[in-house]
Amino acid sequence: MYRNVLVPTDGSEPAARAVEQAVEIADRFDATLHVLFAADVDDRTPWDLSGSQVVESVRDHGQALVDGVAERAPDDLEVTTAVVDGDPRDAIRAYAEDEGIDVIVMGTHGRRGVDRLLLGSVAEHVMRNADCSVLVTRADADEESVDDATTAIDAARDALEAADGVDADQLHLADDPHEMGGYWIVRAETDDRAFNVHISRATGTTRIADVTDE
Repeated sequence: MYRNVLVPTDGSEPAARAVEQAVEIADRFDATLHVLFAADVDDRTPWDLSGSQVVESVRDHGQALVDGVAERAPDDLEVTTAVVDGDPRDAIRAYAEDEGIDVIVMGTHGRRGVDRLLLGSVAEHVMRNADCSVLVTRADADEESVDDATTAIDAARDALEAADGVDADQLHLADDPHEMGGYWIVRAETDDRAFNVHISRATGTTRIADVTDE
């Protein structure tokens, strides 16, 4: 049904929900996941501004976001990342057309001011004008954000203790979770296995990666 799934991201909580759903859809249909960050810099931007450190920082931030999504994706999922300049409304539509995207997955709203890059009114514009299907994600009633390291460690422990084949009595979790692209990553070990548990800051959902042989 789907061969190419596109998810634009700006690192916000709505974008994080969209990323999770896009990964699930791409994985289910064995599709390629395209992760896009659009920086609002285009040909109308003066040369001295478009080449400034501020704009380069925005691009670097976008690259870190899309790389973070690719790193957290299942190992057997094909992921393509892109950072483009321009009005996000036009950039998303152009990318979807150029790459033969079958469905775009987006959040319901995003940030304002300096951090406004992708979502909000952009989602509405894409819904109205894209040639492909557009799926808009919404928060579930039982979703809870994970705002601190202690809560992330507790969520990782709960997920591992509920997982098949993990000896809960041997579990040792690191007390210094790493933050990347809207996720906490908690390292955990037993006597003979090692895991990275990815916890969404926006929704609290978890994914366990067995990294024993890495």
